[in-house]
This record gives sequence, structure tokens and C-alpha cells, in this order.
Amino acid sequence: MQQTLIFPLLILSGMMLPLESGPAWMRAAATVNPLTYVVDAERAAFSGALADPAILSGFVAAAATCVVGLLVGIRSVQRSAG
Repeated sequence: MQQTLIFPLLILSGMMLPLESGPAWMRAAATVNPLTYVVDAERAAFSGALADPAILSGFVAAAATCVVGLLVGIRSVQRSAG
């Protein structure tokens, strides 16, 4: 189940393949993928552009992903225990 979600998110984030040369539907789907913003922030940080706005949007996307993951995990544990 986990790989069913993780692999498409990684492909659509631009981490494995460049999105610029991909089809239009892939670029459109990447705009709603939070990992795209995290990858862009990492690239900006590694290039030394610490004032790049991509870093802030990547931080917000990472925090939102963490919050959603924690909520889903807590709810899952509560359902299995109760």
C-alpha cells in the first residue's frame, strides 16, 4: 500500500525525472504535489540561495505533509486500539 502512494509522489515531485520535459498533465499534477515544493526548496538550499522563496514554500509543504501524516497515523492507531 505504501509504495502505491510513494512512487507516484516521487515521480511527480521532479526528484527522479525533470518535470520541464514531461507532458503537460504531469506538470499540472506536480503543482498539487507537496513534495514538488520540498524538492524545489532542497535544490535552492543546496545551490546556496537561502533567500529563495522556494525554501519557505518547501518548509510549509513539509510541515503540512507532517501534520497530515501524524493525523492519519494517530487516527489509524486509535481505530485499531478501540
